[in-house]
Amino acid sequence: MTVRRARFRCAKSRAFEYPLDAVLDLPPGEVTVSLGRRALRLATHMSFATLQEELGYQHDVRLSDTVLDRLMQTVGGVAERDRADSAATLAALPLGVVREEHVLAQEPLARPKRLYISCDGVMYPTRYRQEENGRKRLVYQEMKCGTVFWQEGDSASSWHKRVMSSREAPDRFGLSLWELAVRCGMLQADEVIFISDGGTWCDTVARNHFHDATRILDWYHLSEHVWAAARVLHGDEAAARRWVGRCHTLLAEWSGIGLLRYLRRSRNARAAEGSSQIIEALDALIGYLAPRQAITDYVEYREKGYAIGSGMMESTCKQLVGTRLKGSGRQWSESGALAMAALISQRLNHQWDAFWTTRPLHRAA
Repeated sequence: MTVRRARFRCAKSRAFEYPLDAVLDLPPGEVTVSLGRRALRLATHMSFATLQEELGYQHDVRLSDTVLDRLMQTVGGVAERDRADSAATLAALPLGVVREEHVLAQEPLARPKRLYISCDGVMYPTRYRQEENGRKRLVYQEMKCGTVFWQEGDSASSWHKRVMSSREAPDRFGLSLWELAVRCGMLQADEVIFISDGGTWCDTVARNHFHDATRILDWYHLSEHVWAAARVLHGDEAAARRWVGRCHTLLAEWSGIGLLRYLRRSRNARAAEGSSQIIEALDALIGYLAPRQAITDYVEYREKGYAIGSGMMESTCKQLVGTRLKGSGRQWSESGALAMAALISQRLNHQWDAFWTTRPLHRAA
């Protein structure tokens, strides 16, 4: 349907005005709500170039890169501001019952008996450049990603999750993740587990917002550090694999404390050989594991049936950032990256239609 309406332009501001839009309750801009909702959902899956082909084929509609980018930043910006405003509201409330009741007043998303919480960061390319040795290099920035997940039943398809993303400081990011966890039943759950890598900011989030949760150091991140040491200790790949296998066995049978004791004995034995490179590799692994020993009780975790790997977090990082924000030739502004990640979150959280009922195009105006 084509609607022809009068357009007026201010002589001073040069801004356009469409009086009929208000009468017909149309959003400002070039795109209707219906087309915007469909186009942006496709945009969370594919590049603008591919999207333009699909819009032409499926809907016989042509939208330029400029229009798509403006639409994405407008609607995604509203979704990101909604998250940021909610976190700001929570930050202004006192800790404890008042803050909890504020979140509990919203409709709960789930009520699982065992709830997992995780966070991680993933780098994406930006449009910015920095001078380095006389050359301008592409700047990468980190998007913080969080997920809350749980299982209903025993099948692989019985896992559910909700996600969020932000580039705010760990404390404010953690507040948004805490709100999501509360809406997913954290306060009513019998068991709450926080699993992540050993990153400093992840530890800050866990300590400040989830101090009552059972902390688990992701098995696979620890394994990466073990492999890094193995390749220094053993030049032969087969020998390195055997050493890693022994370390994994110690972790499985004696937890982190068993592996730590073995590494310290190996370090003392290697010290007599005088190989500084090997000593440095062992010291690095010991330095990583020792302060995190308390969250490496894998024997107990397995006995209780806990997940010890953050595969759900890795898939979330790929869905929120890796698939859409990364790739050959893709470069993002700060607002563009935040807007796209916010839109992807709405889709992954099954909130796409509910979000559009809040009239984001109208609210943006």
